[in-house]
Amino acid sequence: MVQPLLILLLCPLGVYLWHRYRDPLNTIPTVGGPSLPLLSYIGSYRFFFRAQELIQAGYDKYRGSAFKVAMFDQWLVVLSGPELVEDVRKLPDDVASPGEGVLFLTQVGKYMHPEVLADHYHVDLIRNTLTRQLNAVLPAIVDEVEVVCGELLPTVEGDTASLPGSKTVLDIVSRIISRAFVGQPLCRNKQYLDAAVSFTIDLVKARIVINLFPERMKWFVSRFITGPSKNLRRVMGLLLPVVNERMVQMQQRETKTESTDLPNDMLQWILEEAQERKEPLDYVAMRLQLQNFAAIHTSSSSLTHAFFHMLSRLDIVPVLREEVESALAPQGWTKTALDKMWKLDSLLKESQRFTGITLLGMIRRAVQDVKLVDGTYLPRGTLFAFAGQATHTDTTNYDGADEFDPFRFADVREGGDSARHQYVNTSSDYIAFGRGKHACPGRFFASMELKVVLAYLILNYDMTFEGDAGRPANINLSFSVIPSRDAVVRFERHSR
Repeated sequence: MVQPLLILLLCPLGVYLWHRYRDPLNTIPTVGGPSLPLLSYIGSYRFFFRAQELIQAGYDKYRGSAFKVAMFDQWLVVLSGPELVEDVRKLPDDVASPGEGVLFLTQVGKYMHPEVLADHYHVDLIRNTLTRQLNAVLPAIVDEVEVVCGELLPTVEGDTASLPGSKTVLDIVSRIISRAFVGQPLCRNKQYLDAAVSFTIDLVKARIVINLFPERMKWFVSRFITGPSKNLRRVMGLLLPVVNERMVQMQQRETKTESTDLPNDMLQWILEEAQERKEPLDYVAMRLQLQNFAAIHTSSSSLTHAFFHMLSRLDIVPVLREEVESALAPQGWTKTALDKMWKLDSLLKESQRFTGITLLGMIRRAVQDVKLVDGTYLPRGTLFAFAGQATHTDTTNYDGADEFDPFRFADVREGGDSARHQYVNTSSDYIAFGRGKHACPGRFFASMELKVVLAYLILNYDMTFEGDAGRPANINLSFSVIPSRDAVVRFERHSR
């Protein structure tokens, strides 16, 4: 009886090892550990804690080609080089899908209705409607910055407060994004803000557990990790009174029984689209939380990185303050004024080049078998991305790439090449926002909100790290680059 039982146990293992042996990805070199079946988990552990080191090593050795690193549930193929960037940029969605790549990495699809993901018109609202409405949204953003800073920071000249830098930036950013997304009074509702901010955290916690399991088990496992689902139910409860009120307003406008000015925010735009499609309220809540997931933590982390870089170079603050004052002098807070802040724009872009929020760029999943221009073969289902951080710190792409130069891009713009080096623009050697038609759809709104917050802080506060410490070290987990949670910033109301 022992021998048949042993054979029965070994057969599945043999089939597994055979399939791994015949995996087409075996032709792509591995970085970070052995690629043999089961032993590859050593590499996945290393990648989780030492991703930056491993990706940089792979980039240095295989620049312009491909290598792979182990994740807990599958391989991640990492590409580099301008030729491959442009090749992948041109691939159609039914060949290499950015949406499928994001869904796989985040596992957000486990908590969303399939129709919400199939018809992602909420992304088009960001790309088109919000971008067109920037001038109209700007006054509300400025107003919310003034209100939230008045609540969190000193208001009397000479007064000081020492606060956790990262948390303070997150509180400010979540307020102004919520002002643009759901308007007043919901943007100042503590329960709503907690739900909007914590959705990303709930998803990250769920993703870490779910991605430990094979693909066939992930949906089952996700049923036991209920944080994101509970969060969505909370948001639906908070949205219901606001939505009901707006539906009445929309009906009054349609029947012309009353002249009603409807809110001009993301919730309203989603509601109008949802009404045409006869979507239920839970779809609206899901779409809104997907927007929060894409916007709040990415914006706050990007701004915190730039903020910390600025505080480590206090000599640039007077220069930035002079630029902001000069730009605002003619007409105040306008889009035209923000566009004149070249040095501030450069600070944000250089921060994102030098310390982005992720090591990767242009994440895709192969929907069909893909053969790249250099001959690299990626079978259907392969997750692949570019070594973004390594690209941005490559000395062949940027002079002095290993040094932080806050006005790097402003200096180039003053030399005559203005448009190409704006914060929001992309290129084959600057892929922080992606590249091509799938470049970050919200980058124009993000640029505006980050400039408003940073400019307002520069104008109204003198800021230093508590204890005159240098820039605090980042936290690196897998491909995420997280600004320090422990750094304390001293804010003193500036005398003007």
